Amino acid sequence: MTPRPIVLVHGSNHGGWCWQRVAPLLGAAGHVVLTPTLTGLGDRADQLTPAVGLSTHIADVVDLLEQQDLSDVLLVGHSYSGAVISGVAERCAGRIARMVYLDAFVLRDGEALLDIEPPASRQAFLEIAREQGDGWRLPAQKDWLDRWGLTDPDDRRWVWEQLTDMPLLASTEPAALAADAARSLPRSFLRLSDPQNPGLLPSIERARDEGCEMLEIKTGHDAMVSAPAELAELLEQLAARA
Repeated sequence: MTPRPIVLVHGSNHGGWCWQRVAPLLGAAGHVVLTPTLTGLGDRADQLTPAVGLSTHIADVVDLLEQQDLSDVLLVGHSYSGAVISGVAERCAGRIARMVYLDAFVLRDGEALLDIEPPASRQAFLEIAREQGDGWRLPAQKDWLDRWGLTDPDDRRWVWEQLTDMPLLASTEPAALAADAARSLPRSFLRLSDPQNPGLLPSIERARDEGCEMLEIKTGHDAMVSAPAELAELLEQLAARA
């Protein structure tokens, strides 16, 4: 097997740090592994402004692919970054060998992420932004660790200490997916089912209806933390046949 570039794009409130347990395993197999941190998050939290949104984060990843002149890429988007990688495909589909939606949102043209969140979740996020984030930020909440299936005390502590605020605009800005380029590429949806994050149920059904390859790991939403070896093994298999 010829190793290929693997780009791992983190989800909301996270940063490139979250792949620390997965990236070395993929690197040991010979792959070039990149774990960018999106604008305004993680160690780039000082760049967070009300103007940072979905289009900002799409540009982050497009710029990475172009500046590194990457091709034949296995592009992995976790959670929120399902919307990001779909947008990346609109601008540089020719660089992508396979899209992997890691328990991630699957949007259609003109939709925002909050449009396909279940109503209760959508309302909760808007209230958090209004009450705790000056109307434009989403600070992390301790109970999200339960939603993400993190049970080990050390894992919970590590993740909680790294989380940073998320720009609300990332979840309210409509996705520009007029060409529907992602659907022209090989796509896999990796469901993380134990426990199931209820916010992903509409995307799971949509991915299945659209003919995505459906795969599953019985772990929580932050599989890169709770099941890194199993996740790396599955990504390695996808890379081998991308």
